[in-house]
Order: sequence, then C-alpha cells, then structure tokens
Amino acid sequence: MPTELNEVLPLVAKPIRYTGGEYNSLYREPAPGRVSWVLAMPDVYEIGMSNYGLRVLYSVINRLEFAHCERSYAPWPDFGRTLAEGRLPLYALESKRPVREFDILGISLQSELCYTNLLYLLELAQIPLSARERGDGIPLVIAGGPCTVNPLPVAPFVDAFVIGDGEDVVREISRVCAETDRRARVRRLEMLAGIEGVYVPAVHDRRQVRVRRRVVKRLLEEDTPYPPLVPICEITHDRLTVEITRGCTRGCRFCQAGIINRPVRMRPPDEIVRLAERGIRASGWEEVSLLALSALDYPDLAGLVRRLNLRLRERRVAISLPSTRGEDFTTELALDLQDVKKSGLTFAPETASSRLRAFINKNISELRIIDSVRNAIDAGWAGVKLYFMVGLPRETDADLDEIGRFVTEIAKLCRGRTVRFNLTPFIPKPHTPLQWAGFADVDMLRYKLDRLKSALTRRNVKPKWENPESSLVQALLARGDERLAPVIERVYRRGGVFQEWSEFFAIERWVDACQEVGVDPAEYLDERPVAAQLPWDFVDVGVSRQFLEREYSRALAGQETPDCARAGCSGCGACSEGRPPAPPQPEATEGESGYGRRIRVGRGYDELKTRLRLKYEVGEPFRFAAHLDRVRALYRSLRRSDLPIVYTKGYSPKPMLSFGPPLPVGLLSDGEYVDLFLSYCYSGNIVSDLGMFLPKGLRIVAAKPVLMSAAALGQSINMARY
Repeated sequence: MPTELNEVLPLVAKPIRYTGGEYNSLYREPAPGRVSWVLAMPDVYEIGMSNYGLRVLYSVINRLEFAHCERSYAPWPDFGRTLAEGRLPLYALESKRPVREFDILGISLQSELCYTNLLYLLELAQIPLSARERGDGIPLVIAGGPCTVNPLPVAPFVDAFVIGDGEDVVREISRVCAETDRRARVRRLEMLAGIEGVYVPAVHDRRQVRVRRRVVKRLLEEDTPYPPLVPICEITHDRLTVEITRGCTRGCRFCQAGIINRPVRMRPPDEIVRLAERGIRASGWEEVSLLALSALDYPDLAGLVRRLNLRLRERRVAISLPSTRGEDFTTELALDLQDVKKSGLTFAPETASSRLRAFINKNISELRIIDSVRNAIDAGWAGVKLYFMVGLPRETDADLDEIGRFVTEIAKLCRGRTVRFNLTPFIPKPHTPLQWAGFADVDMLRYKLDRLKSALTRRNVKPKWENPESSLVQALLARGDERLAPVIERVYRRGGVFQEWSEFFAIERWVDACQEVGVDPAEYLDERPVAAQLPWDFVDVGVSRQFLEREYSRALAGQETPDCARAGCSGCGACSEGRPPAPPQPEATEGESGYGRRIRVGRGYDELKTRLRLKYEVGEPFRFAAHLDRVRALYRSLRRSDLPIVYTKGYSPKPMLSFGPPLPVGLLSDGEYVDLFLSYCYSGNIVSDLGMFLPKGLRIVAAKPVLMSAAALGQSINMARY
C-alpha cells in the first residue's frame, strides 16, 4: 500500500473500506491495448459492494481478454476531506492507481439522491465536472443503473449513459475503446453513440432521437458474478446473490423497476442450484439470497428452496428472499426457509385500502397476508417487516386509518414478536403509469405521518419513516431535466454529499439552490396532463406510452389490470412475441449427492474428535480489519474448504472456533492464535489444506493438536508484545 495511505488511514473511520484485498478480487498489470475500467458507486463501500449489477459487470469485463476492471466507492466525508486536503486522487481498490489514469469510469446511479455524490466522486478523482471540459486522455464517464431512464438532470456531467441491461453493452463499449486511441475522445463518443442502449448527450439531440433500452434476451450462466467478491468487512447485503428472475408481470402502477425491466426472464432451477452451490464453494458465505422483483412468482419456489437446502445444509447455508407481495407465503415455504436459520422476512402490501389497491393495481388479499404472517409465526419466525406508502393520489384519512388498523392486527397476531414497519412517501417515477400524477404537499405528508404514528401504539411495532423533504428532492430529480444540473452542482458545492443519509441532508440547500437558478420545483412536482410532453419521452424502455396512458386512465377509474402471465397479454409492448415467456422447466431429475445429503443440523458436540491450535499471520490487507472481520474471514475460509468442521448450535450456526485476544485495528501480526475443532481424527496438513482457502492477508504458519481438555486461548495467553 502506498506510504501516504498508510499515514492517513489510521486517522479515519473504518479504514478497511479503502484497502482492497478482498477474496476473489482481480488485479492485472496495465498492458497496451487493454481497456481499463473502474466501476464505482457514489455511495459508501458497504452499499456499493452489495450492488448485484456492479458485481455482474465486474465479472463480465474481467473475462474479456482485451479489458480489465477495478472498483472504487465514495469515501466517507472524513476520508474525502483527507484526500482533498492532501491532494491525493481517488484510487481504484485493486491496484491503488488513480482513477484518472483509467480509460473508463463507470458509475452506477441507483438513486436520484446520489447525484451530488456523482460530482463528489469526479472531483476527488480530479476529473472535470463538466463533460465539455474534458479533453483527450481523461477517462470517459459512463453512467448506468435505473436512474438513467431519465438521464437529463445529470447529463452535463456524464459522457454517456447505458440505459437498460449492461452485460452486452459493456463488451461493446470495451471493444470500441480497444479499437480507438484514448486521445481520440470525440471519435470514441461518436462510436459509442451508435451502440443500442447508449445515450451520448454530446452527440444525440434528445428532441430528435429515440434511445431504446438495451435488453438481454436470456439470463446467461456465464454472465453471473464468478468468482464472487467476498468483502473483508461486513456490508449491507453480506451474502451470495443468485438472480432467479429479472422483470415482473404484476403491473403495479407505481413500480418503476417492474416496468423498465420487462419482459420477464427466468433462470432454470437446475442452473440456480448450480450457481448457488458453486458460489458458496468459492465464497464461503453463510446465506444465499434469491434475487427477483417478485420471488413468490417463481414456479415451484418451495421445490427450489428444498433443493437448495439439500445441497447447502451441510455447510449451514441459509436461504433468503427479498421483499415479497406476501399472499403466497405458505407454511411449507416458511419451514424450508428457516431450515438452517431464519434470515429475514419482508412483505410489501403498500396500502391497506381496497380502493387504493385497485388504484395502484396491487390487489393483495388481506386475509392471505394474515395467513402468510401466521405461517411465518407458526414456523418460529421472530417477526416480520412491512412496507407501506403514503401520499398516493386521492388518499383520504380513511385510507390511512386502514393502514393503522391492518398493522395493528398484524402486531396482535405476532404476539410480542417484532413488526418492523417502513413507510415511504409515494414518488411518481418516469416510465410508470403514474408518471403523470403529482407529488403530495410536504405539510400534508407530515400530517399523514403524524396521524399514522398516533394510531400505532402497540409496543411490538417498530416504525421507520422516510423524511418527506428528502422524498420531495428525490421526486424533483426523478422528474427533472437539464435545468436541474446547476441546482445539483450548487448543492454539492455547499457540502451536500451523501444526501440519502439523514445526518447530511438539509432541505435548505436545495431550496436556496432552486431559487438562485430560477427553478420552480412545483413545475416538476405537480400533476401533469396526459397529453403533455415529458422530458424523458426520448427514452424508449420497451413499454409503449399508449399502454402507460391506458393504465393511468384505469387507475383513475379504479379498474385493475390482471397479471399478464396469468390472464393473457396486456399489450404493453415489451414482449416481441406478444406474450410473456413460458416459465423455465427443470432438467432431467438428478440425484442429490455429495454434500447435499440430509443430516441433522442440531447435533450435539459429541462428534468433536480433533482440536487444532493454529498460529497465523495478519498481513497488510487485514491490517485495518476489526477482530470480527477476521473472525468472519476464517468462518468463510472454513466453509470454502472441505474440512470436517464442527458447527455451533442455535439460531445462526457458525464454525466452532476459539480465538485468542483480539488484535487492535491498524497493526500487523506474525503470531495470532485460534483453536479449530474437527469432527473426526484428522491427520492431514492443515497448513496447506486450509491455507489455500484463506484470503490474502491471513496465512497459517504453524499448527499443532491440543487436548480437548486444554484451557481456552483466552485463559492461556496472558501477555502480548506489539
């Protein structure tokens, strides 16, 4: 690690975010003709490393012979100030090379509130904020992610936008850059403008061009993130993610993701099982998350979960689902999901009013949700999380009272178990049937929130409320155009970074910036006539405007539109064949063998046969890791190995280890100790058998067997020298 970084990292919070060295990260030396990428997220490491899309692109690019890819994330403000004051450029984690030395800086825009952090990243990377001011030799700034379906508010800061699925596009962009000189910036942009799904503001006139979203026809096994990057520190979604479905046919009228990811593409169950098994072997994670917009719509999901349990149970790997509609959560599925541990359960009814359910086209049976919660409670789950919206058009006090009644009923059913309750203001997003609706008045939203707060009095309800003012800014940016770019820059110049974090958000910055630029937020937030031209109309997401207009009319009339996968094609235009794809069919039945055999998870400790005392070194990549980070790294190394490890009992089984005193953060060590317990008499070479699965920065240097009755390391070690 560069000397200057070693000098400053001990002075900032959580320095492990900035060191790199993760298991399965890839570093290649720069080579002539090889296109170099940095993929960045304008948010902290823990959130950026959790993003599945960036993991996919990182893997896809690094499989190309003529390209390589590294990563960078937004430094927390303390480290950002340190870099700026020391004139140290933002760097890529793998090589520590400055970002400005790469060919392409790819930035994922997941939320409109991260727009100021886009400028923060550029300035720290010492790249001009304005695309017009960038000359030859400066990296191309290419943005992707869901926010690019309306790229206009940040168009002056970005050279090109990838709209839609990125797997094929990044290959084509890499090919263009490999065939052109880095100093021929204008030529590169002109060639990128010819790629389907790419919008180049300097080349395209949005009033005369129509940019069609890029869509991959099928989820390919070779495009999945492999080998998976395993973080050193704990991240927001610290688990293996397997995408089982992309897209959704439910047709919820507020849901941008459900519209812009059509058509539905499902991964075959045999492929899912292979990916999960292979991913766990290569990562050692203790949980697999089945990623989908509507996971319960996957055909025979319960059967898939059972197959995964058979394959992964011996390694104590749990299966989890993202947020679900809730009404199809069966007792069978509840039992299967808690086979190893109960990893979380989230339902998203959005509203409890039957009238508003018809308006948003999410008519979920209340009785079936209650049955689903009862199934989870009967299976031993400790509680549930519920998501609701407030501020929907034509919402009344009676509609709010219905939410309070419903949550209270769920809380009573849970009998003291925790009911986490998330409430967010409705934001009318581009390319949805409700894109013409208006954003509610902030004072009215506060009134609605206060009314609900007063209605939820049970102790086991744990509410969480999103700030209406931050939702207003998100709606403003989601529905904006190029005139908002100066507003974003002014907010950034006044310290407005990390606007998704409540401790950094201040509405006054946004109000003042709008006034100075002469922007009236109401122009963007008010309801719009259906016949009006919208700034984002030049982006074709595959769903026709006629369909969206028809759905908006049906919403206002209180009419539902059936799920096209169950009731026939709704004519949205996303499926070229005019019908949704058929669900995937399993391959020929195969025997569940290997480590998929059934065993009893709750065994006692009578199987303990061998106790080994390991001496290991802590090197540079783990210098700034906390003790718990090293503990997790050893747990995952053991899962990657085929050693007969013994697991603890209880809610969350872990490999049975006994550690010595924790090493302080910031120190290297040539002598740390841990005791490892195995389930049979082991006579192999643990240094090599386990050492090959350890990440860089942890190395076993010695091992010896000790008696089962020997004192624990914490009792044996009474002195340490630093």
